[in-house]
Amino acid sequence: MAGAAIPRAQQRSAKRSPLLPFALATAVTVLIGVAVSMEPYFAGDIAVTRAVQRASPEPSWWATPISRLAPAPIRYYVMGIAALLSFLIAGWPGLAIAAAAIALDQFGAEATKAIVGRPRPSRELIKVVGNPSGFSFPSTTITFFCATFGTLAVLSARKAATPLNGVVLVAASLILVLGCVARVALGLHWPSDVALTSVICLTWLWATARVTVPR
Repeated sequence: MAGAAIPRAQQRSAKRSPLLPFALATAVTVLIGVAVSMEPYFAGDIAVTRAVQRASPEPSWWATPISRLAPAPIRYYVMGIAALLSFLIAGWPGLAIAAAAIALDQFGAEATKAIVGRPRPSRELIKVVGNPSGFSFPSTTITFFCATFGTLAVLSARKAATPLNGVVLVAASLILVLGCVARVALGLHWPSDVALTSVICLTWLWATARVTVPR
């Protein structure tokens, strides 16, 4: 009986529409986008930011180097490493996902900020390092981190456990979290900016990997 149950479960799984993950990702994106467009910051953003900045009163020595993984020229090395590891973890489908995520980040992330129009954190409320301009959501630094490190984390979690996958999953997840905290510590984004940017990006990566990358 147990042996017969497994094929039936697999058949039910196979019958599920491949569009369902993308429908979920679309719903998540729309709901978050609408919510963020309605508020310059959410309840708790100021308190969490101040707590992070109290814990790291001089963040430039660590947060700035982490943030500099996103701009050129270092970003090109990160992109190359992410593409190579994606191929090693999940083959050609993994490489295709990494390439598509990186391309979307390169050519579309900045334009989405104008759709939401959320202002940057105010110096009247928190400490802001430098003179940031433009809008704060989605965080283009975090979209880049998701396109590279987030892709590696999702692919590693999707595939069977191996020493390489385990190391990549832990390291990529840690760097993504550090990137989010760094942007908050510098006062360049609210916690909700980086957290919800990550949710949107990782949901789309999960949906794509679920459909295209076999376990």
